[in-house]
Amino acid sequence: MDVSIILNVHREQDLLYPTLRSLRDSVEHAHLYNIKSELVIVADHADERTLSLLKNYNYSGFDSVRLENIKVRSLGLARNYGIGVAVGDYIVPADADDLVSRNFIHALYQKQQEAPNEKIVVFPEYYHSFGDDNYVCRFYPLDQVGLYRMLGEHPYVSRFMARRQDLLEVPYRDCSASAVYAYEDYDINLRLIAAGFNLVVAEDTIIFYRQRRGSIMASLGKDRKRMVPNSRFFEGDVFLDLVQSKNQTGIIPQKHIDFKKSYTSTLYLQELVHQANMIEPEIHPYSLREAQFFTNVGISESFGLDYEKICSALKGKTYTDVFFLPFLSKGGGEKYVLNFIETALKDNNKTCLLILGQRLCSSKERCKVPQGLDIIDLDTLLDGSAAARIPEMAVRIIENFASTARIFMKFCPFCEDVMRSYADFFQQRQLVYFYFCASYYIMNHTLYEDGAEYRFLSDYRNHIDYVVSDHSLNLEQLEYRIPVYQGRTQTLYTYSQSVAPALRHQEGGRCLIWASRLDSQKRPDLLHKLAVELLAENIETKIYVYGSAVLDQFEPTYFDDCPNVIYKGSFSGLESIPFTDKSAFLYTSLFDGLPNVLLEAAQMSIPIITVDVGGVSELINENSGFLVRNSADDTELVARYVTKIKEFLSASDAEIQNKTQCLHEHFEQQHARSIYALNVAAFYRQLEE
Repeated sequence: MDVSIILNVHREQDLLYPTLRSLRDSVEHAHLYNIKSELVIVADHADERTLSLLKNYNYSGFDSVRLENIKVRSLGLARNYGIGVAVGDYIVPADADDLVSRNFIHALYQKQQEAPNEKIVVFPEYYHSFGDDNYVCRFYPLDQVGLYRMLGEHPYVSRFMARRQDLLEVPYRDCSASAVYAYEDYDINLRLIAAGFNLVVAEDTIIFYRQRRGSIMASLGKDRKRMVPNSRFFEGDVFLDLVQSKNQTGIIPQKHIDFKKSYTSTLYLQELVHQANMIEPEIHPYSLREAQFFTNVGISESFGLDYEKICSALKGKTYTDVFFLPFLSKGGGEKYVLNFIETALKDNNKTCLLILGQRLCSSKERCKVPQGLDIIDLDTLLDGSAAARIPEMAVRIIENFASTARIFMKFCPFCEDVMRSYADFFQQRQLVYFYFCASYYIMNHTLYEDGAEYRFLSDYRNHIDYVVSDHSLNLEQLEYRIPVYQGRTQTLYTYSQSVAPALRHQEGGRCLIWASRLDSQKRPDLLHKLAVELLAENIETKIYVYGSAVLDQFEPTYFDDCPNVIYKGSFSGLESIPFTDKSAFLYTSLFDGLPNVLLEAAQMSIPIITVDVGGVSELINENSGFLVRNSADDTELVARYVTKIKEFLSASDAEIQNKTQCLHEHFEQQHARSIYALNVAAFYRQLEE
C-alpha cells in the first residue's frame, strides 16, 4: 500500500459526508498514477450517530478501509494508533470535517518520490478556510520560512504527508490532559525539524478547512493561554545548531505577499475549488471577496531571534534557582531579593538566574548586581508584538535552562501575568514567594488594603510552597487570613549592605534628613504637610530631602513653598549622605515591610524618627528610636510626627546616644550578615527536605 490516510473522528456526524467524498475523489485521482491508498478511520469516543454513519457508509473507491473504535480522548494518541495499524508507506493525517483538493494525494506523493533519499515532510500550498470564517493562507517551504518563525508560532498545519516509519520514530504526543500545553500538530512538526527533516510544499494543492463554532480549535485556550510542549527543538544547543546549519540566504523577510488575484484567477486552482464546491457548496469563490489572504512569511521572526539571543547568552548553563523581578530599581524589595541571591551564591552548588519582565525608565538608578548572577531582561529583549509573550518566553527559559530549578517570585504585574497564563506549569516546581507588605490607600480618613496581593496569595495558595518575608507580622496576618499557609512561612531578616561611616561633628542646631523613593507610597505629600506644620509652630529645623521617583512622577518644585525643605537630589545608599552627629533620619510611608533604608540608618547609629508601619516595630521601639503611632488621619499623623521631632530636638546628646546604641545592638543581633547567611542556609535545607 502506498498511502494510508489516518482520519480522526469524534462527533462530526453529517459533516463526515463531504469529507469522505473529498478523500475518495483524491484517492481516485491518485489511481490514475497507480497510487494505492487505504483509509484508516480512528473513532475516538465517537457518538452513536457518527459511528452509525461510518459503519454504513459506501467506501467504494478506496483500496482498503479500516474502522478502529478507541477511547483515548486524545488527538495525538489517536493519530499514533492509526499510524500503528496502517500498512501504507506514507501517512496522510486527516480531520473529519475538512476537504482536500482532488490532486492532494498524488501531488504530495509525487513530491516525496522526487526526494527518495531526503528526510522531508510535504505540506499543501494553500489553506482555504470556509464556513464561519473565510481566509486563504499560502505556505512557503521551511527554507524560505526559516527557523525563527517556527519558534514564534506555527507556520504550517496538521495536514502533510510523511513516511510511516518516520512517524513511528517521531510519534505524536498527548496534550489532552495538559492545562499548559496544546497543539500536537505544531509539536510534531517542531520535533521533525529537530530530527533533521525539511518541510517542503507541494505546489497547487489545497486543504479546505472548515471553521465552525464549538470546534476543538475554536475553543482551545479561551480561558487560559497554552503553548506548544517543550522539545529538543527548544534546547539551547540544539536550536543554535539548527540555526547554524540552515542556509539563511533563501529566507523571505517578513512582508505581505498579495496572491489573491493569482489564487482566484488561475484556471487550475479555479477548477480545484469548483470540484470542492460540487462536494461542499459552502466552498465557493464568492465567499472570498472580503476574505483575508496571507502567507506564513508574514509571521514575524522577532520571537525566534530573541530566543536565539537568550540561547547564546545562556549557552551551556543550567540553573538551580530562578528569580522573577519586575526590574532592578533601587527599591527595598529588589535589594532584599538581591541580598538573598548574593548569599545563596556563596554555595558553589547553586547557580542563579534573574528574569526581569517590566520596563524601568532608563533615567532611573539600578541596583548593584551580585557577582555570578546571570540576568535576562525580557522587557528589553522582547518589544513590539512579542512583548505580549514575555510570560511564554519566561516559561521556555525555565524548561530549557532550569528544568529542575526552584522558582522565586515577588508581587508585580510581570509575575501576575506569568501566573495568570501558566500557573499550572509552576505547580510541578518548588515556588517560593517573597512577601513584604500589602498595599494600602486612604479614603475619607480611613485606611484600606487594596487586596491585590492578598488575591494573588489566595489564588495561588496551592502553587506557592513557601512565603518568605523580611518581618514576621505580615506572615502572622497571612497565616490567620489564609490558614493553608500555616507552617509554610519563613521570616528572614535581611542585612544592610551599607558601610557605616563615622558621623562627623557639626556645630549648631539639629536637622532632619529624609531619604527615600519620591513615590506616593513613601508619602512626600505627608512630608510637605509636616514641613508646613513645623513652620507654623516656629520649629526652626531644616529638612534635607534626598531621592527620586521610581514608580511615579515627581517634580522638585513640589517643596518650593517650604523654605525649611532643601531638596538635594538622588542618593546611592545612606552612606552617600553626609550625616552628622546633629542629624536624625526622618521616615514616612503609607505601608511597608521592614524598610532597607531603616536598616542602613540603624547600622550607622543614626537616630530615627519613623511611623510604625509593617515590620518597623520589629527593629525600632521607644527605647531605640522616635516611633510615631500610625493614623489614617493626616492631621493627627502630622501632629504625632511633630511631637516626636520635638522630642528629638530637645533630647540630650546622652539620651540620643542611648537610643542609637540600643538600636545598633538590636540590629547586630537580628540583621548581622553572618546571622543572615546561617538563616538562609537553614532555609535552603528546609526547601531540600
